[in-house]
Amino acid sequence: MYPLNLITTRIKIPEKLKCLFTIKKRYIVLYGGRGSAKSHTVATFLLSKSLEKKIRILCTREIQKSIKDSVWKLLTEKINEYQWNSLFKITDDSIICLKTGSEFIFKGLHGNGQDIKSTEGIDYAWVEEAQSVSRDSLEVLVPTVRKEGSQIIFTYNPLFEEDPVHADYTLTDRDDTLKIEINWRDNPWFPEVLKADMEYDKKTNLNKYLHIWEGKTVAFTNEQIGAFETVSEWKCQYSVCFVDPSFSDRVGSDSTAVAIVGVRDNLLIFTGMLFPKSIADPQTRRELLDFIDIYHPIETVFESQLSDSSIFFLDVLKKDELIYQIKNLWTVKHQSRGKHERIMGTIAVQKENMRILEGTQQAFSLEVSRYRKDIEHDDAPDSLAGAIEALGTSEIVGEYARAVEIMRRR
Repeated sequence: MYPLNLITTRIKIPEKLKCLFTIKKRYIVLYGGRGSAKSHTVATFLLSKSLEKKIRILCTREIQKSIKDSVWKLLTEKINEYQWNSLFKITDDSIICLKTGSEFIFKGLHGNGQDIKSTEGIDYAWVEEAQSVSRDSLEVLVPTVRKEGSQIIFTYNPLFEEDPVHADYTLTDRDDTLKIEINWRDNPWFPEVLKADMEYDKKTNLNKYLHIWEGKTVAFTNEQIGAFETVSEWKCQYSVCFVDPSFSDRVGSDSTAVAIVGVRDNLLIFTGMLFPKSIADPQTRRELLDFIDIYHPIETVFESQLSDSSIFFLDVLKKDELIYQIKNLWTVKHQSRGKHERIMGTIAVQKENMRILEGTQQAFSLEVSRYRKDIEHDDAPDSLAGAIEALGTSEIVGEYARAVEIMRRR
């Protein structure tokens, strides 16, 4: 047998991933394109950890119909590559380290909740192809891996921004998470045969290249909006606001949404908020008016389906607003065009010229960026589309914009 120090010095780890051995975080997220060596590195990392002391390692993915669907084959290849065959016992459904008694076990997540929950004493859980993992599966896996000092490692090539692992661990800032984006150029052993495939995709299909090799989410079509560039300051010459009210407090129903869009240096700067309660809630109305008062829009459009409730609560908002120094010019608009066509025909078309204000409420920001046809919640993008429409069609905004332009020429 090799001495342990010789074993660990012989392994091949990209420089970018050597921190796996030193940084102790509850969650490790390795994401990026093909040929980055992220899966090979995790396999090597876990095999080397299994040689140090007795641990249990759960290797899982969303769908695993047989051992052939798991990382069992990759782990076996690594054992052969490093000539560790005498240190491990490889069976049809597990891998055992003969030196320490460490065990690798392989289970699928989907439809296997009870089996996962009964898996005790997990030190490491490796979730491969994590872009496919459902939220239900995460809610089973995460509390199951609860041993002190345990880690959950996600490896994947991003698919959509709303995929649960990507949204919850990569797109959010968490103190308990190490996130590393790694791609083919970070792999010193990137094979020539893959390089030829990569160069061909880059020449013939840029969207395919960006997704497969650079690890970008799937190119946005007319069915999806995607993330926006940010700006750190508002400093808009003028802005408009759009309120899409909810009249229900039932869990799972629409939110009250407010979007504000301003103009600055030929860019559309936007921000917004979602409120879980209906416009009938006094605290919701107060918080909405406090938010609007920050930006002083020259017009606030209240979406109305011409119902008695809409007219009543618009009057209530006007009364609530009396305490503020600057009053809104409130107008009412009835939305008639199909919602999806309205959203994509305004936001997607203008996206290149749009920027989101840093510090915008995360719920609002994510609901806009994740929007696509038939998604469950669309209040934020609907209000943003309404604000953009108002900016382009309002007579008051037009007059104000002309006045601003005249003043700028002087």
